[in-house]
Amino acid sequence: MPRPFSDFTDQFFWSFKRMDNVNYNFETIEVLYAAKKANNNNLHFNKPIIILIISIIECTLYDFIMRIHQYRQDSFPNITQAIVSFFRNSSETDELKVLIPQIQTHNLLRVSKSDNLYTDLEHLRKIRNRVHIQNKYLMKPIDEYAVFTEMEMVRSQQCLEKVYDALCNVYPRWKKQPIPMSDFPRPWL
Repeated sequence: MPRPFSDFTDQFFWSFKRMDNVNYNFETIEVLYAAKKANNNNLHFNKPIIILIISIIECTLYDFIMRIHQYRQDSFPNITQAIVSFFRNSSETDELKVLIPQIQTHNLLRVSKSDNLYTDLEHLRKIRNRVHIQNKYLMKPIDEYAVFTEMEMVRSQQCLEKVYDALCNVYPRWKKQPIPMSDFPRPWL
């Protein structure tokens, strides 16, 4: 049986207010998936679900970087002093456009070279920016129904799980034990 999403965020989040907001948004995702299922998997639910999942990933990665940037007393597992120095000397940002390469440079999500996680996150970042219906930069495809597909929704779900697996089990807060991803809540199933 899946555990509450809050069990996973509680493993590593630095800012309790950001954690509360991420938990709230995951609850919204759960409601959207229930409504999607109740409406014969209507594709109109894809856009808000994908945007919320990517926004949760963005907030989560931002919180993780801020934890590295700000921690002083709390032990921080699996982070070298060189990585701490890198982030403390970097400008603070909450933009995925900057966060993804910073995290990738140090492979902080601990993925193998054959794993597409960082590429997928960059792809999803661009999709999330399509929240702007006017599509000012004329990104392809032009039609939104062709952007917010089932395939992209699955990709966002997989990225969320990979990010949470790394942060929960590689970088837990002090006195937290690893948490099995088999217990991760998957409202999409």
